[in-house]
Amino acid sequence: MPDSKDDLKLNILWKVPMFSFLEKEALDRLYSLTEPRSFDKGEYVFMECDPPRELFIVNSGEVKLLKQTEGGQEMIVELAYPGDIFGEEAVFDGKPYPLTAQCLEDCELLAISRSKFLEFLRENPDLSLEFITEFARRLRIAQDTIRALAAERVEWRVGRVLNMLASRVGEKGPDGISIKLPITRQDIADMAGTTVETAIRVISHLKKMGICDTVKGKIVITDPEQLGNMVREGCIQT
Repeated sequence: MPDSKDDLKLNILWKVPMFSFLEKEALDRLYSLTEPRSFDKGEYVFMECDPPRELFIVNSGEVKLLKQTEGGQEMIVELAYPGDIFGEEAVFDGKPYPLTAQCLEDCELLAISRSKFLEFLRENPDLSLEFITEFARRLRIAQDTIRALAAERVEWRVGRVLNMLASRVGEKGPDGISIKLPITRQDIADMAGTTVETAIRVISHLKKMGICDTVKGKIVITDPEQLGNMVREGCIQT
């Protein structure tokens, strides 16, 4: 791990799971290829179908990755948090970005150009295996999401989103797990592939069951074990 003041700038690279095996010399080299970028809340990092010029690493803030349906509805496919990489699919295959990236709050990102990153991969071929493993993990998640949208009840889909958010960005406290993210009911609805009215109805039902609560605009999962069990068993109903 970084152990000097000069190394603090590399902290975010050490937090990226795919980079954790790299030696300091390689991380220094990788950092030298990055450019810091600042984005305001609501600002777009890139749009779907833009050419794949760069991949991005989240230093601070959160980014939502969106897909627009034929009807014009936005669906959140993925969320990127500090230490996460996004945009790499397009960088690898050279095709336009498949998703739109928009900041949920003010964000500090590191950008790496496609040409520089591919050059770095050639210098560190073992890193390609790390990306293959990550792509396989994401493919499994995508397949689960497709199955959920096609066959599962909307109540289960909303519960699944809350369970995922609690595990990814939840903060444990005396009352449960707070979802520390500036996410709206509309965002939850988009991630679950439903309307905001339905998402609110399901959340209200879960509140009545004692599974979640809303405190100062944030969602608190008061019984994460029960929510997790219900999601795994597919038995959330209203």
